[in-house]
Amino acid sequence: MTMPAIEGVHTRPKSKALFDRIRTHVLEGHFPPGHWLKQAELEETYNATRSEVRAALSSLSERGMVEYVQNRGFRIFNRSQDEISQIVEMITILEAAAADGIIRNATPAQVAELTALANEFDGLIESGSHSELRLLNYRLHSKINQLCGNDLIARTIQNLRECCITGPFGRYTSYDGLKASSREHFAIIRLIEARDVSGLSDILRSHSSHAD
Repeated sequence: MTMPAIEGVHTRPKSKALFDRIRTHVLEGHFPPGHWLKQAELEETYNATRSEVRAALSSLSERGMVEYVQNRGFRIFNRSQDEISQIVEMITILEAAAADGIIRNATPAQVAELTALANEFDGLIESGSHSELRLLNYRLHSKINQLCGNDLIARTIQNLRECCITGPFGRYTSYDGLKASSREHFAIIRLIEARDVSGLSDILRSHSSHAD
């Protein structure tokens, strides 16, 4: 199984903006698993040079979001269920372990910010697109994990989530599944506010087992 790099992204300045745009579109689900990212098409779509596209795709490959196939090019990872299960297992372990740091470091202002994101997610279930929900969910979990105080753990969780962002997430296929995920977001925030390390660890372990 190809694993993500845990260091930061290293791209040339001119390709950094392009990397961010393509990465966001991958996170939003614009490209299906297995989709070939043809460089000529990306050059036209993003108004970029061949070298900028190549650098951005190489960085995405280092992050485990796209796969480089020799003599063929780059494609969105189409991970097997076994690979996704292994990645989710790692996310589950790390997020549960981060609970103590999250409780220790969370300020009232940060709890308020998380609550605002959770409210936005809940509202988007009624009126938003699948892409908007995916991206907002990703932002919410990134904010939570950044509170743990260990940059390596937070960055590793972020990279792991990016690695399986194109996986088949059952909760996003139904209204009930999305509402269940939303309820758990609010429960996570309440436990952070209540400084309940054990309860937070348990719900993070349960919630992250869905990889959403």
